[in-house]
Amino acid sequence: MTANGVAPSTPTRPLQRCVLHGFLYGIVLGGGLHFGYVFFGPNFHAVLPGQIYRCAQLDAWLLEAFIKWHHIRTVLNLRGCSDPTPWYLAECRATCALDVSQEDVGLSAGRLPSVPAVRQLIEILDQAERPLLIHCNKGIDRTGMVSTMALLLYTDVALDEARQQLGALHGHLPLGRTGNIDRFFDLYADWLAAQGLHHAPDHFRRWAEQEYCPGECRATIDVLEPSAQPLRLQRGRPNAVRIRCTNTSVQPWVLRPESNAGVHARFLLANAEDQQVANGLAGLFHAIVSPGSSIDLTLALPPIREPGRYRLRVDLVDGQGSSFYQLGDEPLFCEVEVP
Repeated sequence: MTANGVAPSTPTRPLQRCVLHGFLYGIVLGGGLHFGYVFFGPNFHAVLPGQIYRCAQLDAWLLEAFIKWHHIRTVLNLRGCSDPTPWYLAECRATCALDVSQEDVGLSAGRLPSVPAVRQLIEILDQAERPLLIHCNKGIDRTGMVSTMALLLYTDVALDEARQQLGALHGHLPLGRTGNIDRFFDLYADWLAAQGLHHAPDHFRRWAEQEYCPGECRATIDVLEPSAQPLRLQRGRPNAVRIRCTNTSVQPWVLRPESNAGVHARFLLANAEDQQVANGLAGLFHAIVSPGSSIDLTLALPPIREPGRYRLRVDLVDGQGSSFYQLGDEPLFCEVEVP
């Protein structure tokens, strides 16, 4: 007690400071090691122990080691057939040498999966000999999506729990284009809510195989003018082709004036030798097209100087540059005649 009756403050004991500093140092060190393991290491994890595993793209020697350690019987490569790139050839040699099946499916980490790709993935997950090892490049986005699909198909875990395969623990952050991976499961959740259902493996299978629509990316396209087939265009002067686009998807189209935002139509005109003659965009204005509604657009074709037969291809494109065709939709093809 001091002369004025106030007790002096007690300094933090050295042992307490050491424990606190050690604790903080351990957190930082552990976080750094995990960051390195995820982004620069194998990023290997069990999805269903003994049955399904996930990882990054591995060097051939490390892939062989993991195959032996976990008795892997099938490798599912989500980067697609990439012959003749060195990593792909090395992986093929490794799986062949160990008598392991290899399945190649091309997925993008920046857009929704196509309808055919989703069906193909389910077929592989159903029929592949296990244990199964799933990988993409870093084992983060595409691998997380397929790992989540596996849990939804073969376990009774809740949707939110299955989506932890797309969490920060595995390196995934739903930022920018990679947010489309999360959007795939948002679409499933929306479908469940619209049907008044809760998640169950049979419900996910039904949605993925029969009901899945990649957001707003589905349409039918019809020619309004010229109405005759083949389309007869005038030589040496600009021509206009009127089309009607009907939204057959589950979400509205948002059209915008910018070429890199919103939904718009993209056309390509090629000659008989399949050489591109002209291309362009239509629908560069503000509009909203609800599911089931249509919008009429004009394709402004530049003057065609040479007479002959041409082919016009028309597709819709979303704001991130992905064509509806890439997601499983059918573009419009028209034969064109220039006298």
